[in-house]
Amino acid sequence: MRLRWLANLLARVCLAGLAVISLAPATRAAAPPVPACSWPFESTGRGLTNVATPDTNATYWVMPVDTGLWGAVVIQGAYPAARFFNFTSYKATGSLIDTIYDSHITPDPGSTNPFAAAPAGNGPRNYTLTIGAGAPGSANLLSAAGSRLAFVVYRVYAPDQGLDRTGGVGVPAVSLVGRDGSVRRLQPCPFASAETSLGNMVTLLLASGFSDAANFLQNILAAALHQQASITGNCNASQPGPAAVPFGAAPGENFFPNPQTTYLQTPNLCFQPGKVVLVRGRAFVFPNTYLGGSVFQPAFDDQVQVRYWSMCNNDGVLPYPVVACQADFQTRLGQDQFYTYVVSNDPAPPPWLPADATWLPWGPTNAPITLIFRSILPEDATIAGDYRPTGVFCDQELFTAQGWQACFEAAGVSAAAGASP
Repeated sequence: MRLRWLANLLARVCLAGLAVISLAPATRAAAPPVPACSWPFESTGRGLTNVATPDTNATYWVMPVDTGLWGAVVIQGAYPAARFFNFTSYKATGSLIDTIYDSHITPDPGSTNPFAAAPAGNGPRNYTLTIGAGAPGSANLLSAAGSRLAFVVYRVYAPDQGLDRTGGVGVPAVSLVGRDGSVRRLQPCPFASAETSLGNMVTLLLASGFSDAANFLQNILAAALHQQASITGNCNASQPGPAAVPFGAAPGENFFPNPQTTYLQTPNLCFQPGKVVLVRGRAFVFPNTYLGGSVFQPAFDDQVQVRYWSMCNNDGVLPYPVVACQADFQTRLGQDQFYTYVVSNDPAPPPWLPADATWLPWGPTNAPITLIFRSILPEDATIAGDYRPTGVFCDQELFTAQGWQACFEAAGVSAAAGASP
């Protein structure tokens, strides 16, 4: 029944895409142009788009580009009021081609880039970026060389308080430059439903002959739909778990990796009744942008260390959806500037949670979870010493009675690993 339901739903999604394509004028070629509209797919880490361990404080807009049909793609936008943004190009099956991020994007004449220098005044903050076949690293150029079909992903992390997911500036405008020099300005895509928009993208790619890209996305869609139907795992209530919870390098990624991000990840963890997971670490100094400051203004201390960090809890089974995230500005810090995350099977932050601790929900208890710590910029940063998270399983009663130090001791982990020297 589950497979039949999945097949029927996929069929409905793809038929909706074919209906959209059939509206094209009869004088057009059989294969529709790619892209047909700007930014056809938006991922927010919720609903059907909750795949591949996203961060819920980020939004990802995705657009396929036929690099054989178009000589270049011109992106015109405004710098968002947010913590970080970038553009990244990928091959048809999700591997990296090129990337360019906020502080490296030169502003238009008369505009300023608030990510490159502390802004003065409220003047224009616009930029123009070209996507084409040039060499990676060229000024305001995102290379799409070496792939007949390239995916372009636009990311925005942690918009300022009160702003929408675009950081108050909307998504960038997109124009296509033909091989003959003609320019076509794309209209925004009309699809509001993630299910419809991803299905439309799959169908459009198939109709245009990009079967490898279509199959890549359809596998993601199938995994997401399957996950919505039923979450299964290899955990049970009597299965013991480790006392210590180590963080190691995340495994290799092949689904639109973000090049400016460093990841640390725990192994899969199984729920244990009466126990919680505690994670301790020193907080990197981050910018105070959420409350309106610039990326150069530290939230505490006197010097920004990283652009962004967060802790997320994710299901450890395909398609690896996120359960919940707590970004740096949402995380409580002690006087020593250490954080304490508590992962428990409660419907809401429990009343026994200490004032300086931050709660993460466990999520489904019949599947393993994995915790991911991500840090954005500097690139390829080494997270070491006190800044490397350290975790333990602990009896909830012990934690509420004697605190995290007793939990670390009971787990055989030095309390010095979770406290300032």
